[in-house]
Amino acid sequence: MTTSTSPESQDIRDVVIIGGGPVGLLLAYQLARFHFKPSVIEQDDKTRIPSYGRASTLWPRTIELLDQLDLAEPLLQAGMITRSGLHFHEGRRVKGGLMYGSRMDKLGDTFFKFALHLRQRLTEEIIAEAALGDYGFQPMILHQIESYTIDQNDDSYPVTVQIKDLRTEKMVQLKCKYLVGADGGKSTVRKLARISFDGERTKSQWIRMDALVKTDMPNPRYLNSIDSASHGQILWCPIDNGLTRIGYVFSGSLIEKYGGVEGVTQEVAMKEAKHALHPFQLEFLSVDWFTIYGIGQRIASTFCADGRIFLAGDAGHTHSSGSAQGLNTGVHDAVNLAWKLALRVRGLAKETVLHSYDAERRRVVQTVIDNDKVISTLISGHYPPQLQGRSEPTRELLTEWFNDLNMQHFTLGLGISYPHSLLNMDTTDSSSATIEPGERGPDVYLTSLGTGDPLRLQKILSNRAKFSLVVFAGNPEYTRLALCDLGNAMTASDSFINVFPEQAFQWFTIPAASGNGGQEILGCRPFGKVYLDGDMKAHEMYGVDVQRGAIIVFRPDGWIGIVVPLSGAEQLRVYFDGMLYRH
Repeated sequence: MTTSTSPESQDIRDVVIIGGGPVGLLLAYQLARFHFKPSVIEQDDKTRIPSYGRASTLWPRTIELLDQLDLAEPLLQAGMITRSGLHFHEGRRVKGGLMYGSRMDKLGDTFFKFALHLRQRLTEEIIAEAALGDYGFQPMILHQIESYTIDQNDDSYPVTVQIKDLRTEKMVQLKCKYLVGADGGKSTVRKLARISFDGERTKSQWIRMDALVKTDMPNPRYLNSIDSASHGQILWCPIDNGLTRIGYVFSGSLIEKYGGVEGVTQEVAMKEAKHALHPFQLEFLSVDWFTIYGIGQRIASTFCADGRIFLAGDAGHTHSSGSAQGLNTGVHDAVNLAWKLALRVRGLAKETVLHSYDAERRRVVQTVIDNDKVISTLISGHYPPQLQGRSEPTRELLTEWFNDLNMQHFTLGLGISYPHSLLNMDTTDSSSATIEPGERGPDVYLTSLGTGDPLRLQKILSNRAKFSLVVFAGNPEYTRLALCDLGNAMTASDSFINVFPEQAFQWFTIPAASGNGGQEILGCRPFGKVYLDGDMKAHEMYGVDVQRGAIIVFRPDGWIGIVVPLSGAEQLRVYFDGMLYRH
């Protein structure tokens, strides 16, 4: 990871990001990709920090989002993939445990039917290397934020950020349009913005450790879990470089046994891990990292202050690692915020687009925290308030909780949706497709013209901070007249593509037909690039009638914005009028 140690030529930036962790780096990478000037301020020199600990698991939807930013491949090359997992009780395989990570081959509408395990520092390095190699971007290391001010009379760069160079103690002043705090649970930006961080902290303590081990557990390179009467539900997660992450509950009685948290050494962690895995044998060859930490769930009262200050990742919310949501939720924050900032900085989007970041992400994060309160309590061997009075063992209640399909899909990110709004507009004509605005757009294979190469829809809809207008053309034998009428409507002077800036859009046409030329297949000029759906799987996946067709607008982050019939050009004008400026 190459980093910059000089603030030269960094006095003016579009966006200043505090925190050089994965969320801050991902935000900066996207903004650089979208042709803006970000700056990342990081107080540590991470080249001197070992690649130990922290978050290690990315779920399918998160990998999809990274794939649309061309980051999934280098992460996959470095990490460890699991497609399934086992759960054990008293040495026997039983139902239960991390069921959302089991039999992921059954997932229907994603091609990422697996989890990716990679330690956080390695994830950071890969994102940083991509930002440098592709866009020449480097973070400012060994600097920290001291304060900021906002000049409401300055429409160009209203935020002034005071940064201290930790080597020289000199102050560096940066001016920017927006300031983002991605600086962790103790966020300085959040404190400077006087945003409250509401929540609670439990008395439970958990151990996490990364080690090279030997064991007689069946399939030890699966994402497994083990019931333990004394150590809660054990996490067994294979990670990069042949290592395994082991996690278990360090109960109050164990803390008392070792004279407090201070007495929990690496040797103690190894000894108790062997007890926790009983009756399986566990031999430690080496230990890279271990920690003992308390469980807390907190959420900021807002993710946006004064219209110029934003929080992302742990700066806005913290929770346990019980279902590995921390980094995944942070990536979702970064992807949701980046394209909205890009459109706003570019002068294309109205302020309502930025306001939607808080409305959309805090709602999802609150669900994550509500779920985590139940999960972490059950893992710790206690009964959460909503399950008080139940007499079953907590491991059985945990199995019941994880067995819920909606819970599983939400945990994997595939079930995350956003409510109807200006960005996710429901229309009076809801019969054009079965997909709903606010839902994630499922993935499906299409084929290229000529070569017939299979291409994934999500990969075609690369995230360039543009809305993707996809004309599901249906079978042109039935839809040709409607397609021609749409083409004529697009040429009108008051058509939305002539009213709004063209750089906000990218067009694609998908006919449910085969052939050798786009215009010949359609009988009229195509709308953007043409990809074929000869087997009609894409139309079927999205519930589009091949005799009617539809236009589906994908937001830059891949969620559905609006669905209209082929005659719905006016509805598209109304939709974009709510969020984009006219010429």
